[in-house]
Amino acid sequence: MNVKDYAEYKMKKEDIEKRKTELQKQHDDLVNKISEGKQAIANMEATLMGLKGAIAQVDWTLGQFKEEKKDK
Repeated sequence: MNVKDYAEYKMKKEDIEKRKTELQKQHDDLVNKISEGKQAIANMEATLMGLKGAIAQVDWTLGQFKEEKKDK
């Protein structure tokens, strides 16, 4: 391999290594976004369960009013 061929080879190798670094960064960013999304979904599911519990308590309280009317 002569000097010119080596220089072209090295330049191409550097370009490929740079592209690999860019791809790795995109990969890592996407992994982080997916993780954040999963955490956000878990938080929303926890909030949903809390809301379901609150609705159940309100339904129970409303049921108590209905029972008071029956007793009178």
